[in-house]
Amino acid sequence: MKNSATRDALLRRLSQLARRALFGTLSETYRTCGRPGCRCQQGQKHGPHLYVSFRGPSGTTTGYYVPQALAEAMRGGVAVWQELQALLRELAEVNRERLWASRVSRSQRQKTPRRKHGSSPTRPEEHL
Repeated sequence: MKNSATRDALLRRLSQLARRALFGTLSETYRTCGRPGCRCQQGQKHGPHLYVSFRGPSGTTTGYYVPQALAEAMRGGVAVWQELQALLRELAEVNRERLWASRVSRSQRQKTPRRKHGSSPTRPEEHL
């Protein structure tokens, strides 16, 4: 079982990463313009253009264009989001192990036999 030091380290790392996390799926597109004689008309398309897509609150997929100046930061933020998801899975496993361990230790403390529902302790002299 992982100890509380592992759990504390995970929580610290989650806190650090949360400040930089960005949600979405990245995609790059290449486009053609409408200018006659442009190189894109012969196959050398403009791009790559970075877009982020995600499922919005209403359940529909939405997205936005990422300016080239922000592309590196956006890529880093999405990578951080993926790392956060992995750390959260690990933290959930540690929490599950702790929960199971607390249940086992609690049941070990309760060594006294349990009475059946509705029964009451009887004294030997009452049965005579």
